[in-house]
Amino acid sequence: MRSNLLSATLLGTAVGAMAGPIQNFTMAQCEAMMNGHLPYTVPRGFNFSGNVRRYYVAAEIEQWDYAPTGWDNWLGVPMNQSFRAQTWGYIPSEENAGTVFDKALFRGYTDSSFTVKTEQPPWQGFEGPTLRAEVNDMIEILFVNKMDHFYASMHSMGLYYTKESEGSEYYNGTAYPTEGDGVPPGGCFVYKWLVPEGDLPNTGYPSKLYSYHSYVSMYQDQDAGLSGPVIVYNQGMMDSVMSSYREFIVMYGDNQESNSFLALQNVMKYLPSQADNVANLTYEYPAITSKGNESIWYPQLINDYKKNVTSTMLPNFFPMNGYIYANNPPFEMCQYDNVMWYLWDMGFDTHVAHWHGNNVVWNGQSSSIVPLNPGQSTTVTMNPLSWGWWHLLCHFNTHLAKGMESIYRVWPVESCPLAPLKPLTTATSTMPMTALPTATEHGNSCQNETGSKGKKPVTVHF
Repeated sequence: MRSNLLSATLLGTAVGAMAGPIQNFTMAQCEAMMNGHLPYTVPRGFNFSGNVRRYYVAAEIEQWDYAPTGWDNWLGVPMNQSFRAQTWGYIPSEENAGTVFDKALFRGYTDSSFTVKTEQPPWQGFEGPTLRAEVNDMIEILFVNKMDHFYASMHSMGLYYTKESEGSEYYNGTAYPTEGDGVPPGGCFVYKWLVPEGDLPNTGYPSKLYSYHSYVSMYQDQDAGLSGPVIVYNQGMMDSVMSSYREFIVMYGDNQESNSFLALQNVMKYLPSQADNVANLTYEYPAITSKGNESIWYPQLINDYKKNVTSTMLPNFFPMNGYIYANNPPFEMCQYDNVMWYLWDMGFDTHVAHWHGNNVVWNGQSSSIVPLNPGQSTTVTMNPLSWGWWHLLCHFNTHLAKGMESIYRVWPVESCPLAPLKPLTTATSTMPMTALPTATEHGNSCQNETGSKGKKPVTVHF
């Protein structure tokens, strides 16, 4: 649901009457940039497959509930009767907003009209859309900022990009900031990321997780919710992996709602009893309006303005895909299935993923735990032997008490209602194949210039 954004009057009080940088690209120009051309420079040895993975992604405001069932499903009691929820300030009151907030989220669309959203598994929660590509492919993203007041970008964690597609707002030695470093409200940009051989999945794995996030004012952007996953497959193996494995992506997060760039808006909307306390701002910005490069500091200023919002008003959460206390739609699989777990930590704290009931294979060894550091992503496999409802959680005690647990369900093999997986082939579980997919397998084929490689058939994937 699209929320009512912060009033222009109140926002003006917070950030002043400065006029920010103006978006240079129209939508028609951004659409024209989705041309299948490689960036002006590519990594040494990059052997472009001809596959262009095309995505349409928007940053937009959405109402989010960390506990939509209204229950602490770990204790098995309603949230308002949970001593853990009470301890950590998750019960709404005159002083506390509870578990419902406006979040800034990445959402995928089917085309450049940005009218029909792409499907996303319910368990994926507030993660951004999953971007998929194979080694030697190019990812093209038409990004639109649908927010009314704040800046956003898309920064890749691990793939190859040039300065134009870095999506990060800072002084970086270039003559002029790139429009994609901080896309203003209503603006658009096209990011081009390459998947060179150096991004191959680890030995023995057919796929690997990377991620992306907004990097205008990273701390506030991530607490607002702007993060998403990328899965890279060995060349020619995407379809076979997706049909032979249950794939689950789990983001271990820590969201300080008082630090989100939507914090002031959330108090005004969900905690009106505290509106006067946060509207009377006590901080002023340094006098930088006549100094430096406005295109660099202004977007960060907007996304990081001073406010009087505290963690008592808007608490800190330790969610998994945006859910606490096992409020997630369960991760479902059949007994003995081949399962791929993609884990990532997007926040400021270390986490320890732990599965009840079944072990995973991590770095070639059987284990029930996998440690995750901030910004890190890890790919592990599972062949569940024990059926039933099981916990997947963080074994850091404080995080667990704050609700960092979810549910995964293993159905008995003889009564599993899920669509069966295709048999696992030798190629699906070993190092990469060299065969390229054909246009009839993936989409419409077209001819395009491909930069330094000259002309090669290009397959565009939507």
